[in-house]
Amino acid sequence: MPSGEKILGAVFMLASIIVMILYILWGILAPIFGEVNLTGWSMLWNTIPVPPLYWVLFLPILALVLLGGVIFTWIGWALVQTPSPEEINVEEIEKQLEELEKEEEKESSEGKAEQ
Repeated sequence: MPSGEKILGAVFMLASIIVMILYILWGILAPIFGEVNLTGWSMLWNTIPVPPLYWVLFLPILALVLLGGVIFTWIGWALVQTPSPEEINVEEIEKQLEELEKEEEKESSEGKAEQ
């Protein structure tokens, strides 16, 4: 059974990929079905050419959506790939600590005997 972190990672990956795809599809289909002039450049103060407002808004937002999607997909991938933490066995840790204490006592007693 996958852990909650792996499920959350898969949800992050799936949601971010879906959002990126939907935004790209909307960006392609909106001008086709809407009344957007994609080629009509206008002039600002009769000197500065200005691209259609659709592209001025769509492209930077597309870059942000893709950047956010890549980051969330990366986080999801990391959550899925990270191994689950093992259960901590307190009794085993206590035994290991006792063994270490006994070894330290032996070393300290041998060091005193040699002096």
